[in-house]
Amino acid sequence: MKKWLNRIIAVIKDRNLLAKAKEGKLSADEQKQIWREYETRYGSTFQADREADEDDDEGTTNAGADDFLLSEQEQQELFQFLQDDETEGDDAPSVPKTGKEANNALKKKIVSQQKTIERLAVVPETDLPVATVTGRDNMQTMTFVMGHTPHTKTHLFGIDCAFMQRGKWWNEITANRKEVEIRDLGPDEIMSFRREFNMYSDALAKRSQTLASRNALAMLDYGKMIAGTAPFTEYTGLDAKFGEYTVRRQDIILAYFRSLPSVQSIFPVQSNVRNKEVVPTVSFGELSQGWRDGEIFKGNVKFAAEIYWVNDVMFKYRFNDMIALQKRYVMDLSKGSSPFQWTFIEWVIMYFGLQLNSELQRRRVTGVRVPQQNVVANPAMFAADGVLRAIERTEEELKVLPFEDMGAYTESTIVDYFETMWDKVDDILPNMDGVRLFANAKHKKWYLRNFREKYGDNTDFSGVRSDLIDVNPEQIQWVPNMPNNCFKIWITYPGNIENLEYVPNEMYAFKFHEGFEDVKVLSRWMEGAVVQKVGIQYPTRAELQASERKNQWLFTNFPASTLADGATTVDGHENTVFLTGSNAAATALTDIENASSEVIYKIICGSTTNATTIAKSGNFAGITAAWTPAAVGQFIKLYAELEDYTLVVDGQNVTATRATGKFLELSRG
Repeated sequence: MKKWLNRIIAVIKDRNLLAKAKEGKLSADEQKQIWREYETRYGSTFQADREADEDDDEGTTNAGADDFLLSEQEQQELFQFLQDDETEGDDAPSVPKTGKEANNALKKKIVSQQKTIERLAVVPETDLPVATVTGRDNMQTMTFVMGHTPHTKTHLFGIDCAFMQRGKWWNEITANRKEVEIRDLGPDEIMSFRREFNMYSDALAKRSQTLASRNALAMLDYGKMIAGTAPFTEYTGLDAKFGEYTVRRQDIILAYFRSLPSVQSIFPVQSNVRNKEVVPTVSFGELSQGWRDGEIFKGNVKFAAEIYWVNDVMFKYRFNDMIALQKRYVMDLSKGSSPFQWTFIEWVIMYFGLQLNSELQRRRVTGVRVPQQNVVANPAMFAADGVLRAIERTEEELKVLPFEDMGAYTESTIVDYFETMWDKVDDILPNMDGVRLFANAKHKKWYLRNFREKYGDNTDFSGVRSDLIDVNPEQIQWVPNMPNNCFKIWITYPGNIENLEYVPNEMYAFKFHEGFEDVKVLSRWMEGAVVQKVGIQYPTRAELQASERKNQWLFTNFPASTLADGATTVDGHENTVFLTGSNAAATALTDIENASSEVIYKIICGSTTNATTIAKSGNFAGITAAWTPAAVGQFIKLYAELEDYTLVVDGQNVTATRATGKFLELSRG
């Protein structure tokens, strides 16, 4: 049998298109898929193989490739493929009984289908609503997807699916651009909105999971999608309630969230992680030596494990006034400047998603999981651990020894400080190839000013310059979302520090709950951060110091501000880490001034000479016990105590949360 014939039959079978071919309903897109699959699978085009017309020895089961007998099943499958609804009477094909007959019949069929492709390519799409689409990626399709076509009497944007049906009060807001009188709605209409919202939210979450399972989430490009130039995506087998156009809109929502400012390019996100998941790591000692005879072995392998921490995070919000939300939506509709026309349900998801994403990106850097206080509003930064907490954990676990002589830098010392840090690590590692220095993006302006002052006003920071430092501004990874009073810097390999999650985009899987005048919407997800490869964990600090950092993959500074002799308060604006010094007399801290309610403050003992203490009283009455450090390096972490209070807004009582001015204890060590 001919090679090209065997191959095309195999492709058609594998794509399960025989039944459709029998009905004569192979679309242009499906035929294009066949040709693409053929080329991908066999490394050559169907046209090229057909012109070569080579025999396929491997596919021949009988002597004589053209005359071998087809099985009954093969005859029926080929007959189904060759059937055409337009073929009648004497022109109807008979069941091929040999490879030669099949060869000739397929030639005619292929020519016919190629003509069909050419015909469909020049036929414009209809402007009428379409229930199912065959994956066409062109601007006409995108006008439906993005909501740029007129509404019909039955559907929003002319998209024929249940989700876009007119008559539903929430869709009428979109169609008529005016609010619906919520008070006039009956219980069934209220429940229908909640049910429809939850179904759509579930579908969006499942779509995200489907794309993640196909490694396709990263391919969602918002700019290309709204321009109609995005790569082909498979849309077969979709739920009829939503259909292809609505699922394409879901993809654009997911792409839009991906287009928002993110730290994912700096700290990759690893999915499918459960809390306290143990991941083995391994470190190898030196292995090689000069040759000697005999059974002489050298080296060691040290097995360790990193614990991947993720925590439950939630979003719960109560709408006190659904009418106000409608008005805001109608205002957005009236602006007419958005490239995408959202339905009311889609807009609500976007409305909350924008704020949640902003909080998520900050938390992925500065977040610290803190016991939640019994108040209405705990700080977003206290919901889960971020990168800075993951780094701090490696230091507290005696895996990383910070450069303790490198305290907080200033605007005038930043360049010398970074150079010194780089040189210290260069003395430890065999070379600095591939490593990066990570620093607070808010301090980039300091670095540039100081760099120019040191190396010249006209420096462009580019090119190979052996006379300048290795850490010029372009070689520093500037990390966003760090507060201005955070002076932590670190050196490691890009990608070594990751953010963690359980289910991709689970944060956007919103749910509406009972009620309407008092509507509740919520979602729940998991997140955290980890340093993947850190180094060996030592049982004592003395052993960690003796290692001289030779087994570390992460190098950090010690950005503490040193307190003056006799200081009884610290300034929360100045720093978040404070080192106590020696005091001429007994000294106790009584307050953290200018404290932020979303920051953890760390007090570290720097001297046991009249060591600074904290009594369990006054502003620190809420700590577990008095803090009286007995050794240098002991610390206590503190955070703001919160309370609820009542505000009067527009004549109504509103509950809000504020700091009491007192502090609670997170941990000590």
